[in-house]
Amino acid sequence: MELSPVEIFGYCASAVIAYSLTRSSIVRLRWFNLAGASSFCLYGIIIQAYPVAILNGFITLTNLFFLRRLLFDVERQFSVLAVSRPSNYVDFFLEFHQQEIKHLFPRFMKVSADPQRQYFFLTERTEVVGMLSGYRDVNDDFVVDFDFVIPAYRDCHLGQHVIGKGQQLSKQFGFKNIVALADSYEHENYLNRIGFSPKKNGRWTFDGQ
Repeated sequence: MELSPVEIFGYCASAVIAYSLTRSSIVRLRWFNLAGASSFCLYGIIIQAYPVAILNGFITLTNLFFLRRLLFDVERQFSVLAVSRPSNYVDFFLEFHQQEIKHLFPRFMKVSADPQRQYFFLTERTEVVGMLSGYRDVNDDFVVDFDFVIPAYRDCHLGQHVIGKGQQLSKQFGFKNIVALADSYEHENYLNRIGFSPKKNGRWTFDGQ
């Protein structure tokens, strides 16, 4: 049976909605779901299935509402909290995510117990969604060599807020310069996306853009 262009459009819209539910990033899920729901709303209008159009129109507006909050209310959602060690929760967090940490930051676990190292929790409201760690070097720069967040927050908005354009880590804790060390290709890509560029000796610095 040959499908009409309208039917193909409807199937494509359904596929985009289904695909959106497989995204681990909340922002990407919302964007794809927005595209799928708005398309399916249009499909419902075309075939005069108005309950379908109304439902997907509501989903479209819901996605727009939450995307606005996610993209423009970052400062009110995210916080950086200093953590003292020893800490049972730091140990629990590192152990719980150890397989992924070993992949993204293969050298970190060997130096994680260094007493000169500082730890920070990254939170959305009251939920811990990531952890950052580093140390002061001989130039008194703060070197970040561990910047881990759970999959749903890997759209770089939290990184922008903490060590990128928002510079929240420097503002809260008085660090003059933030230097990053990349431990994997994925980490290099992340640093590049939030505005860092590689300099000498494998050090990355924020370009201020």
